[in-house]
Amino acid sequence: MSSSVGPETDIDVGRATRWLIASAVVVFVCGILAIVLPLTFSLGVAGLLGWLFIFAAVAHLIFGIHLGSGTLAWHAFIAALYALAAINLLVNPLLGVVLLALVIGVVLVAEGIIEIILFFLLREYRHVVWILVDGVVTLVLGIVACAHWPPVSLEFVQYLVAISFLSSGISRLLLGLAIRVMERTRPPVA
Repeated sequence: MSSSVGPETDIDVGRATRWLIASAVVVFVCGILAIVLPLTFSLGVAGLLGWLFIFAAVAHLIFGIHLGSGTLAWHAFIAALYALAAINLLVNPLLGVVLLALVIGVVLVAEGIIEIILFFLLREYRHVVWILVDGVVTLVLGIVACAHWPPVSLEFVQYLVAISFLSSGISRLLLGLAIRVMERTRPPVA
């Protein structure tokens, strides 16, 4: 069953919002995990953050596939950036520890810019402001990460990643819930 969400796009709202909410939960959980990471071994942190980036990349890719309406390329690009950061951290963890803050900063700046562009592409849809909020928060976090490179400690990097994941998870969850509420209150089309 398809429902019209916008003036020109016909998508399955129920399916898209289920995937949106699922990806929000995954990204939010990644943010929580990034906060509670023990910093005992810096190589362990680099490896675990690499895997968190892989999970975030998969969540972005799945969201892009299931949302449709021409956003797959943008989400695939974000997923590719996360995947490149993950490969850097997992393949060469010693170098990854040193470059972690810079890689994260660049990824966050790029994701923030892409999310802001995505907002302007989808601005005719209700409640899409959450994508803009996520983009602005992510862009600011990326700029802060790049400005403080090399970092004094890995805790700084860890908290930036956590805040970014939490922001993305919350904004996507609110967007998905808003779309569901809007869809339930819409009168049936005859």
